Amino acid sequence: MKYLQLIFLVLICFNGSAQDMIEFSEGDLQYCLTRECNSNDCEISKIEIFRDGTLMQSIKPEENSFGLTFPKDQLFKIEDMNFDGKKDFRLMEFLPAAPNVPFLFYIYNPKTKLFEHSPEYEKITSPTFDDEKEQINSSWRDGCCRHGRDVYEIKNGVPERTERYVIGHNSEGQEYSEYWQVKDGELKLIKEELH
Repeated sequence: MKYLQLIFLVLICFNGSAQDMIEFSEGDLQYCLTRECNSNDCEISKIEIFRDGTLMQSIKPEENSFGLTFPKDQLFKIEDMNFDGKKDFRLMEFLPAAPNVPFLFYIYNPKTKLFEHSPEYEKITSPTFDDEKEQINSSWRDGCCRHGRDVYEIKNGVPERTERYVIGHNSEGQEYSEYWQVKDGELKLIKEELH
């Protein structure tokens, strides 16, 4: 037995990577994520979705990367992201230096009963979902002196930006705020104030 354990350890070290599973549950669905790690970072190479123990779908996500000790509850989120009453999920794409965290989004399609990769959502960084208003808030930062929040609404199944709120500091060090709104398909500055 010890001999087999030693061989297994040598194979892992020789390969330079290790593999394990991360599991999540929501209702009658179980999500099993295959995590592969090398000496520097990890990636999710496969997502398997089970219903009551039966495999429903297997997904190979696009390229993603995160740290060896990254908390799993921040890596993968299950929530209704298009406000249709069905749970969707998202996987962190990578952890950037700034707080603009990108995700890979998978939206549940009730017709096919499968989760479908939705690149239209990927412009939304660090999202929070407001079920009551049916809006998605995307927090972002643009350098040291400017940050804000974009507001998205689902239109024809696709998230579209409707508003932007900005707070920043100008070259004289004064704080300012801006309110932008989409009109005729373009984001336009509606109000600007110095504080």
